[in-house]
Amino acid sequence: MINLLYCFDENYDVQAFLSIKSFVEHNNQQINIYVIHKNPHTFSEYEEKISKLSNVNLKVKKFENKKEIPLIVNDAHYSEATYYRIFLEDYLDSKTEDILYLDPDIICLKDIGVQYEEIIKKLIINKYVLGAKTDGKQKDAPELFKKLNMKNKYFNAGVMFINLNEWKKIGLTKKLQNKILELGDNLSLADQDALNSYFDGDFLEIGEEFNYYANHKANTETIEHINRNVNFLHYVGSTKPWTLYGGLSKISNFYHWHHLDAFDRYHIRIGFKKADILTLIRSIFNLKILHIDKPLLYVFNFLNILIKKDQ
Repeated sequence: MINLLYCFDENYDVQAFLSIKSFVEHNNQQINIYVIHKNPHTFSEYEEKISKLSNVNLKVKKFENKKEIPLIVNDAHYSEATYYRIFLEDYLDSKTEDILYLDPDIICLKDIGVQYEEIIKKLIINKYVLGAKTDGKQKDAPELFKKLNMKNKYFNAGVMFINLNEWKKIGLTKKLQNKILELGDNLSLADQDALNSYFDGDFLEIGEEFNYYANHKANTETIEHINRNVNFLHYVGSTKPWTLYGGLSKISNFYHWHHLDAFDRYHIRIGFKKADILTLIRSIFNLKILHIDKPLLYVFNFLNILIKKDQ
């Protein structure tokens, strides 16, 4: 059995649905999925689709900021929903002892059932609260480490294997709230900074295959590596598969395949209309659009969205 946690708002309903879809399709065991959402009614369409799957138990709960701490967001790639995960014990079943947190912009590529059990065992044996992938060390970002009062290493919180018994034992939710208040404007990456400031390297290291960053410049060799070795593909940064700039990359096909399978069209969000039109035109002339499987459908979907946007 695998326990999953997602935290997001209405801006990531589609992405979270596709992430869950990819995970369920690759993992056949019982999966308990917990969603902490800002406005759950916006996710009801996708909740219904997920609930029909035989091996899934889905619970969607509305976030309530009962603690009334400031949920500071200083980066356009984040929303206050990223903070919801630090309040997880208020929303999970009391008997849940472990859970895997995933960002909604992650696509699952393989069955991780065996690895899930192995990592959770390591957490328990070594009394770690969580397992994550290191993003960098003090020498890589000395100013950030100074602001966060850190000395060791910094992890990406997009994938976290969590030992809930240890989390509750040390009262981590309360400690993280205090850390957020303590750091104040020094928080650049929201609760990820707070988590790192608290743990300062005291976590179980997981392999890159569990949190592999999608590079929009990925070549054929990289794609082959992903197909062979990667469990979770994480679309970090601004070049998301649903943007024009990121969506025409080879690596975005992993995301596109799930959206095409579910909705028979590409997921496209137009940001700046003129810039996106120019990006599409350039991709046609330089043949970059051929990096995706159905270029004509992509152009049709883009034009359709553009027309609707102007109406």
